[in-house]
Amino acid sequence: MTATHNTPSRDNNLVWYAGYGSNLSQIRFDCYIYGGTPPGSARPYPGCRDKTPPRGDRQITLPHQLYFADYSERWGGAVAFIRRTRFNATTYARMYLITYGQFNDVVRQENDRKVPGDIIVPPYDELATATEWHIASVRLYGHLMKVGVEGGQPVLTFSATRNDFILGRPSEAYIRMIVSGLQDTYPAMCESEILEYLAQAEGIRGMLDPDALACFLFGH
Repeated sequence: MTATHNTPSRDNNLVWYAGYGSNLSQIRFDCYIYGGTPPGSARPYPGCRDKTPPRGDRQITLPHQLYFADYSERWGGAVAFIRRTRFNATTYARMYLITYGQFNDVVRQENDRKVPGDIIVPPYDELATATEWHIASVRLYGHLMKVGVEGGQPVLTFSATRNDFILGRPSEAYIRMIVSGLQDTYPAMCESEILEYLAQAEGIRGMLDPDALACFLFGH
């Protein structure tokens, strides 16, 4: 399905947004809500029109394969995506309970769209009946997926608009932001588990030696 809409639909209804890349970090995600420039990024974000804090956040794992591809001028390297099809893999994510309107503004900011602006995510009522959507005229994160339901609210994430983005190596700043988010969201994960998790991802695997990655992230 294709989603592009001009007016909000039940703007104050709640959804869970599941972030698996830099949005694992609360500090980084706060820039989408309140505005600001996250550490390591080159550009500021305007924030959502509604700057109400998330109603909650929690761990969630996604049965999709993590990979890094394309290029972000904001981060100076490739960025995180997940494969659309379910796979024998685990991607560690963090989901935030936000309003439908805030979710729309997060998607806009992820795709360098101005805020305020049109509603580009599907109508809220449609979230109960479909599981995948294509967001029209979005270059980077244009594939929206419903990956579950929590407390009666849809759990939504997004990935690459196309399946053929070229694999690439993420920047140090971007990986460090992911590591910070993993440590914050999954405090039981040790350094070796984080290294193993990231080292197996396409875009890092074969492009960055595990020992170099350890030095890259933890200084040893």
